[in-house]
Amino acid sequence: MTAHSKVGASSMHRWSNCPGSVRLSEGVPKRTSSHAEEGTLAHEVAAALLEGHSVDVPEDMVEHLDVYTTFIRGLEGERRIEHRFNLDNLYKGAFGTADAVVYNPATKTLHVVDLKYGVGVGVEVANNPQLMFYGLGALLSTGYPCETVDLVIVQPRFPHPDGPVRRWSIEAVDLFDFAADLVKFAKATEPPDAPLTPGDWCRWCPASGVCPAIRSKAQELAKVEFSPRFTYDPKVLAETLHFLPILETWAKATREFAYGEAEHGRTPPGWKLVEKRPTRKWIDENQAAGQLAAMDCREDEIFEKKIISPAKAEKLLGKPAKLALADLTVAESSGYTLAPEADKRPAVRKDPKSEFEVVQ
Repeated sequence: MTAHSKVGASSMHRWSNCPGSVRLSEGVPKRTSSHAEEGTLAHEVAAALLEGHSVDVPEDMVEHLDVYTTFIRGLEGERRIEHRFNLDNLYKGAFGTADAVVYNPATKTLHVVDLKYGVGVGVEVANNPQLMFYGLGALLSTGYPCETVDLVIVQPRFPHPDGPVRRWSIEAVDLFDFAADLVKFAKATEPPDAPLTPGDWCRWCPASGVCPAIRSKAQELAKVEFSPRFTYDPKVLAETLHFLPILETWAKATREFAYGEAEHGRTPPGWKLVEKRPTRKWIDENQAAGQLAAMDCREDEIFEKKIISPAKAEKLLGKPAKLALADLTVAESSGYTLAPEADKRPAVRKDPKSEFEVVQ
């Protein structure tokens, strides 16, 4: 089983902003999901490919992992895959694993690459504390005489405006300034009353379902009502929008925690475990199809068919198909969505007057 540091690189964004989350998370089982398991598998397969092992690559991962492995293989220098390091000389228990580290002696550049297989949230590379942690760990553990650390995120499944490969360079000497910040943030987690500070980092916190700070914030926001009939403070609306994903994560974590308690015989008062609503399905589809045909159902009535999507066609036929099918596809948005100003997509300008135009 892979060990996880309480003040590790992968969770630094959380514990550096909310030092109390470290103590609150003690003893709380780490949540998992199909997305997390998929990401773990993708990392294992990618590492095996780069280390030259024979491995069966799941069909739906081939194209995405090719983006990552092709980039790594294109970097010149000494390569280390799944490079483990510890920073005990800076702070006891601070360690991590960088997905790929490549040192180019000709340019004295250390490339530190992190594979992000998630599709739901885009990860920015500039000033990313997790990447800087990996960069510092790689710099100190390898001892290479480098001048520049090239931090790279490869996120092949997220449609980021800057593309799937995003890079940010930092002078090696500047990472030592970051080391001081890392120690300061880590020490801030030690006091028993270390503060709990809700923020977007709560979405990946194992203790989000039992966090009193999130619960308090939820109760505070629940008292605010937004309606066209009432005046409101735009700043409060903006704050609420920013906090909604955290509340959604908190609600999900709370449900999962309660379900786990019920499974272990500690059902919350007033609740019970029940079977989900059943849905009917064929016991034997071939037998059912034969019976339907005998009852004068046409084949096109029995079987539902539709053309595969452009994405599935490209996976089926490979990269050359993308260009060949380009004239047959069109990208259409399904509508609008609210996004923070930091989002790189251009804003849609809506004229409030148009909402009141009379349609003739």
